[in-house]
Amino acid sequence: MGQPYIYLDVVFLINLIMDYAILWATARLGHIPASQKRLLAGAFVGAFYCIALLIPGLNFLYSLLFRFLLSLVIVGVAFAPLTPLKFLQACGYFYLVAFTMGGAMLGGIYLLSTNPEFFGTLNRLGLRLINISSAWLLVALAAAVVLGKWGMLLVKRVLARNFFQVPLTICLGGRDLTISALLDTGNQLKDPLTQAPVIIAEYTAVEPFLPDDLKSLFQHSQEIDLKQIAEEISNSVWSSRFRLIPFSSIGKNHGMLLGLRPDEISFEVNDQRVTTRNVVLGIYHKPLCPKGSYQALLHPDLLQSAIA
Repeated sequence: MGQPYIYLDVVFLINLIMDYAILWATARLGHIPASQKRLLAGAFVGAFYCIALLIPGLNFLYSLLFRFLLSLVIVGVAFAPLTPLKFLQACGYFYLVAFTMGGAMLGGIYLLSTNPEFFGTLNRLGLRLINISSAWLLVALAAAVVLGKWGMLLVKRVLARNFFQVPLTICLGGRDLTISALLDTGNQLKDPLTQAPVIIAEYTAVEPFLPDDLKSLFQHSQEIDLKQIAEEISNSVWSSRFRLIPFSSIGKNHGMLLGLRPDEISFEVNDQRVTTRNVVLGIYHKPLCPKGSYQALLHPDLLQSAIA
């Protein structure tokens, strides 16, 4: 039986793709800004390491300390500069994604494979040789995509189950108003101009803040007339506070909410007080809860600031 051949270009390309997927999912999970070039550069470092492993005599490359330091370098190349806390969070997400991908692939192999060629013996370097087909690599990539796109949403959804409803205090024009708000991971609305998160609030909850003419438009109309609202907004002393927020919902693909920028909002969750000015209230003219148990939907980014 002849000696096996290793194609360095194939090894490099596979590891480049896998490392890029890990870094991409890390950026998504941690909400870490990163360019495609930086992610690719970090993946290049990881792929080059895998090629270096094939060079005889470089046994130090297999040490736990070296691999740990290398992971820090990869994260640094992909995401730096970061604060120390954010860097540690990025490393945590990096390991989480890597372990999830590896676990999904190896778990699938052990559960579904009946081919003994998948399982080798320990070689002289102490590594288990596994003949992994492209199908199992795709399983690992799929795990990274799922984790990157929906992982944080699932985390926030689980956390939201523990937090439920919170009292939300709105400060505007020297007045304070406290209403009940639901932590809603499905609310993804943002102000298109400032990218500030939008809290969806019932009209009745924010009515005390609105000019009288604007109140009448909400009280006497089933559907909001944007032309009339624009005219009323232009005559208001708070014209700079108003926004138009586009949204989509079932049966309505191009809706608009009237947005109002408060002086400040605050709420308490997980024994932590969250206060911010970078937020917009989206005024919804219908009840959000048929039972009336809450009058506003908090944006998940506000929840993120509470659990970060």
